[in-house]
Amino acid sequence: MPSCKNILVIRSATRILNQTLNALKQEFPDCRITVLAPKGVEDAMRQDPLVDEVLTIGAHRRMGVLNYGWKNIAALQKCRFDLAVSLYNVDHGLGYSNIDTLAWASKAKEIRGYNPRGTYVDLSGRGVLKKWFFEKTTLLWVALNFIATAVLFSCITLALVGEWCFRKLFASKERFAPELKRKPCGTTTSPPEVSDALTRV
Repeated sequence: MPSCKNILVIRSATRILNQTLNALKQEFPDCRITVLAPKGVEDAMRQDPLVDEVLTIGAHRRMGVLNYGWKNIAALQKCRFDLAVSLYNVDHGLGYSNIDTLAWASKAKEIRGYNPRGTYVDLSGRGVLKKWFFEKTTLLWVALNFIATAVLFSCITLALVGEWCFRKLFASKERFAPELKRKPCGTTTSPPEVSDALTRV
């Protein structure tokens, strides 16, 4: 990307920030670097000679799209960045999907994830979403298990209530059954001795 001039760097891994800025200036000498950083380090970032502009985000434990806000994201997109950079403290970059998603939301033409070795990986929108999904898999499975348990508990409860109603309904019918089995009025039953005598005659 030799014509790259407008670069967004998301200050997520502080220990590789300087080496990443130096690498970007070496690769793109005429580039303009904007750093998105927490509000508390704004003054320090403005004093860095490699940084041309500083954008700030509130003090949050994790930087992300929701923390930054949709209005700020819209303003970020209007800057039309050629490159958005995520910084990783680990080589594989796992655990930084919130930073990658923020870089992707800027709608930069290219997204890179820089690691402590000084190398980077190119990211696409599909790759960012895939990474986010795999990082959230554990939480997703917990949510799915909770939903499945709730549905199963509801089904069992409904089945027990239905069985109770079924038993109550048929128990009331059996209570009236002896009255239905009585002989009609006017009919009598002869004792066994009388019936035997009548049979002999």
